[in-house]
Amino acid sequence: MTIRRLTLLSLASFTAVSAASAQAARLDATADAGVRRAVERELVTARAIGLPEGLLIAKANEGIAKRATPKRITDAVAALGKRLQVARDQLAPNPSEDEIAAGADALYVGVPAPILKKMRAAWPSRSLALPLGVLTELVAKGLPPARAAQTVTDLMARGATNVQLYALAQSVQGDVAAGWAPEAALDLRARGVMSLLPPAPAASAFTNPRRP
Repeated sequence: MTIRRLTLLSLASFTAVSAASAQAARLDATADAGVRRAVERELVTARAIGLPEGLLIAKANEGIAKRATPKRITDAVAALGKRLQVARDQLAPNPSEDEIAAGADALYVGVPAPILKKMRAAWPSRSLALPLGVLTELVAKGLPPARAAQTVTDLMARGATNVQLYALAQSVQGDVAAGWAPEAALDLRARGVMSLLPPAPAASAFTNPRRP
């Protein structure tokens, strides 16, 4: 799953395509010998700790297709491996490959790792693949990570579905492309979704209650 996967896939295929397609990847036959060795080292580590190996291969192939230098390719693969491991740890105990990939994308755009951990603590059994994809898209469009995370988690606490979260991200993307300020677009679209939801049963996991 890449940063833009959210905007390129239909909602129905969102969670099914990312890890499955990545796992089917094979390293490009034209890869430099040094790149092959570096990628293989990363794959050994990924295999040992249960990370999605195919995403690392896909990252290497992306660099090869762009004619990047071997060093840039190996650095990018190593950096992705580290993000995948951090995402896996923050989304413990049993994150799916789609969640790990989505978490790594979120980290790439600047979402702090503790936000992933808070989201997992608040929703231990709900798949966070799509909510994290929405969070990533909002941050990529210029929203501060904390602001975007607060909105996504508030909507989830109110019972927003994946369809509604996906629609929110698509609407904000369109508004920003049309010239809206990111925060103004998010406020407008979030209010629209909130108006369709029942009252929250409890405070958001990201809300800091005032002390007396």
